[in-house]
Parts: sequence; C-alpha cells; structure tokens
Amino acid sequence: MIRRPKRYLGVQAEAQRIARPREYIMLGMVGVVLLILGVRLWYLQILHGAELATRAELVRTRLIRIPPPRGLIVDRNNTPIAVNKAQLVVSVMPYLLRQNPERIPLVAQRLGMAPEDLQEMVSNPRINPYVPLVVQKGVSHEQAVNLLESQYNLPEVEVTMQAMRRYPYGKLYAHIVGYVGQISEDELKEYTEKTRHEEPTDWLTARLYDGTDFVGKNGLEKEYELYLHGKPGGQQVEVTPLGKIHRVLQEFEPKPGARLIISIDTRLQQKAFELLQGHKGALVALDPRTGEVLTMVSQPAFDPNLFVPRIPREVWRPLLNNPDAPLNNRAIQSSYAPGSIFKPLLALEGLEQGLISTRTAITCQGGYRLGTRTFRCWRHHGYVDFYKSIAMSCDVFYYLLGQKLGPEKIAETARAFGLGQPTGIDLPHERKGLVPDPDWKRRVLKEPWYGGETLNYSIGQGYLHVTPLQMAVATMGIANRGVMYRPHLVKQIVSEAGQVIRTFEPEVIHRVQANPAHWEAVIEGMVRVVEQGTAGAARVPGVRVAGKTGSAEFRKGGKTHAWFVAFAPADQPRVVVCVMAEESGGGGAVAAPIAGEWLRTFFELGY
Repeated sequence: MIRRPKRYLGVQAEAQRIARPREYIMLGMVGVVLLILGVRLWYLQILHGAELATRAELVRTRLIRIPPPRGLIVDRNNTPIAVNKAQLVVSVMPYLLRQNPERIPLVAQRLGMAPEDLQEMVSNPRINPYVPLVVQKGVSHEQAVNLLESQYNLPEVEVTMQAMRRYPYGKLYAHIVGYVGQISEDELKEYTEKTRHEEPTDWLTARLYDGTDFVGKNGLEKEYELYLHGKPGGQQVEVTPLGKIHRVLQEFEPKPGARLIISIDTRLQQKAFELLQGHKGALVALDPRTGEVLTMVSQPAFDPNLFVPRIPREVWRPLLNNPDAPLNNRAIQSSYAPGSIFKPLLALEGLEQGLISTRTAITCQGGYRLGTRTFRCWRHHGYVDFYKSIAMSCDVFYYLLGQKLGPEKIAETARAFGLGQPTGIDLPHERKGLVPDPDWKRRVLKEPWYGGETLNYSIGQGYLHVTPLQMAVATMGIANRGVMYRPHLVKQIVSEAGQVIRTFEPEVIHRVQANPAHWEAVIEGMVRVVEQGTAGAARVPGVRVAGKTGSAEFRKGGKTHAWFVAFAPADQPRVVVCVMAEESGGGGAVAAPIAGEWLRTFFELGY
C-alpha cells in the first residue's frame, strides 16, 4: 500500500475546506433563480393566465372595420347626382408610421405630399391606427404600378380599389348636395351620441361611426347624414407580426345607406346654371302646391369633387379667400335689400287696412319731399292708380302708403309672409335675414327711428334684408292667396331594398288672411308688370305670368341688385321663381329676362 505524503494530504484537505462555502453560494443563487422563475410562471399561468391568453389572442387576431357605401342621391327623374365610384386609392397604415416616424418624410415624398400633412393625418387620435387611412384617390394606373413595385421599400403604403364619393355634375349641384370629408372629433362625438340607441346586429357593427369615416360636411350630405351613412361591416383576421393579413376568420358585409330622391329637375337646374353664368346671384323655383324646390342655383359655384377624400391646402385657401365667395349658397346664406319686389306685400296690407283701394290714384312728379329732403322715384310717372303703381313700380305711391302704415305695421306684414326668419328648408346654415322696426333700432343701434327710414322701408330698402328663398316663399304666399308651404328638397327616402322610409308631405308654415278681392287685385297688378310694365322680358307665350321687378341699391356709385319674382299660370300657379343678380343693374333689364327664359323652358318640358 502506497501512502501519500502528509504534505499532499494537507493541501487537499485545505482545498476541500475552502471550496465548500462557494458551493453553498452557487447553490443558493441557483435556488433563488429557480424560485423567481417558479413565482413568475405561477403569476403568468395561474394568477393572470386567462387575461394573458386573451391578450395573446388579440395580438394574433385583429378586427378590421369596413365602412358602408353611402346612399345615392338622385333627382326627381332618378338621374344620379351623388354616387360611389370605384377608384384606385392610396392608403397608409398609421400604426407603422407611428412606430417609425422617421419614415414619414420618405413616404410623403413618394406620395407627393407635405410631410406635415401626412404627420397630422396619421397622428389623429380619432382614427384606428390598424385600419388603412386613405390619403389619395383616383390615382392613375401608372402611379399605382409604380407604388406597387416599391412595396418592399414602402410597407406602410397600400394601393387598393375602393368606392369613393363622386359628384357627376360637379358645380351644378354643389350648393345643394354639398360634399363629404373625413369626420372631425366633434362630429364623431355628435353622431356617436345620436346613434347610440341603434342595436348592433353583430360584434363588428357596434360602432356606426369611426374616426376614419367620411361624413357630410355641407348640403344634403350633411342634412341627411344619418340616412346616407349606412351600417359598417367588417372582418376578423389573423395577421403576421408585420401586420399583414394571413387569413380571414369571419366577415360581415356592410349595409349601404338609404337613397335620397330630391325634387330638383336636372334639366331645369342646368338651364338656370347657364342663365346665371357671369353673374353673382341665385335662382330659386318652387312648386307652390307642395313647397318642393324645383331649381336652386347659386353662382359662382365650386366643384365638390375637390373635397373628396380631402381638399389640398393649395386648393382650399384660394377657394376660401375668393372675393366672389363661391362656397356661399346665395339662395339661403346671403341676404339683401329686396327693393320693389317688396311692394306687393304693402299693396295688400294697404287694401286690408282700408288705407287705399283699387281706385286710389296719385300724381308722381318724380319724387316726394319729406322735410328738407326729396326722396326720388326712379322716373316721372304722372298719373298713377293702384294697378299702375305695381305695374310701373312707382316709388312715390309707396312712400305715401308707407307713411300711412308706419314702420311697425310694415314689419308686421313682412313677418306674416315669413321674412326675418328661416324658412326651415332641409339645408344647413340658412340665414334668417332682418325685418327691422323702431324697437329693434333702439335696442341694437341705440338710435331713434326717423321718418325718412319709413319711406325707404316702404320700397324695400334700408335695414330690411331677405334671402332669395324667403322672397320665393313670400311670393308663393301671394300665388296661393295666403298659404305658404315649407320649401324642401327631398321628396322621398328609400332603403337599399327599395322600401320607402319616409315621404315628405306639404307642410304649411304661414297663413295670411285677406279679402279674396284684395288678393286678386294684387295679382292683377303683378300680371300687368309682365304684360304692360317693367318685365316684358318675362312673358311666356300662352301663359299668364304674374311678376314683380326690383332694383335695390347696394352702395353709392355701384349698380343695383337686380330682382325679379314671378308665378305662373297666374290663375292656377304651378311654379314660383325668384331671380337675384348682385350689382347687375335693373330688375327688368337683367333678372326678368333670366326668369322669362327659365319659365319658357319649364313649360316647354310639360310642367
């Protein structure tokens, strides 16, 4: 047996003595790590297992909301005026650009956009970042191919075919139909609140509105948004870690919005549009039997297609700052002094109050003196009876009548015919105009009412302001011998399946009681305006037209606003028309010929 030296054994024993604590330390560390892993596993799998499993599933699957096609808008003859057209559109994935904001300038450059515009779009907190956001529409096939070839370098960009809003008649219906644009934060809140009572048919349509939706911004698109919008559909999809769709798990088709059938005839609309070329003004025509709007044109106009999906800043700014205000619907949003088209209302009130009769006559020497001031008539008329006062629009006759009535009674008469208040037409942003009286002047201008202001008031000048639509409704009141219906554009709302959702019936908004003989006297005076007086250009062969011209001063040294109102046939009216042309001259020289040409077209079409 070989024995090892004691020295060697001592070294080994010493080494064993030193190593033993280290082993304990290592074992302790391993134990702690295992304990932590165990606790973590218990936390993940036992305590929060269900929650984390759900979250993992949400990462794996995604809900993609499909917006519904908007309902169509058609004219009374079913001619489409607002449609959905399949177009090549370019979209970006907001979440990818949010994750990599340094790529925004590159993507914007490839799309021909300003980086700040793209940044604003993708940073919008209202949008779903996982839903493609449309940034360009109607791209050419060549552009689409170029973008698709760059897909590897531009994973944030998609090129797809989508249905986008299109207005085939462009400017012709701009102020009636309006346009659509991306929903704002306020609109999203408003429509979400209005539709919260809607019962969702499935888990994907619980929200009718989303931050990526397009909604009506003006005109009928805005007024009937909740009918036109439809119900969204959607997909539940599996996606790759890069956000690409792997497969569709389930899908629900969107339901299109309802169809609006409006009362406008495109042929009459086109005629009015052509007749107003070169003027700033409006033409409004109503069916006095129902209140249906047959024509409503405002010039100058704009192309609503520019606003879809969003209008570029370089296009928007010149349009907004244009001094001719093409965005303004002059038929309902601009108010003017009516001038002499106001006189028939005073003539009726004078008869009703017994202040004049059809035998009343005066001598017009070209003006009327009140105190130290002479209020002029537009010409020297000589002998003027009741009928001639309307036919030849004698100011002196109405100066005298206005003095007898007084400003309070004039204001009362104007309000009875609906002036100074919105008509309630189914369009947004209607202006109410102004019917002044002494109390209004004291309250607003802090001044007393002067006698000369009553004379101006009596011929439709001064503080009195009306819209062309209001004067069309007031003229309807004369045509109907006191009955005025609410003007409306939509005749019927029909579902995609063809079911009638709503039909708009005539609604009386004002009634003026007067002696039948007095109505006939005023109407006879208006017939003489066309047949013998200032509006010969408004004659229609074989039709008895009743009308009234007006020339309202706007500013010293400038031309007057040209007005003309009419209805025909005078005995059983089927149409009321109002024409206004800003700073164009006399009503008989400018507005009456426009109305006459339009009326001739109206009757030629068999109305």
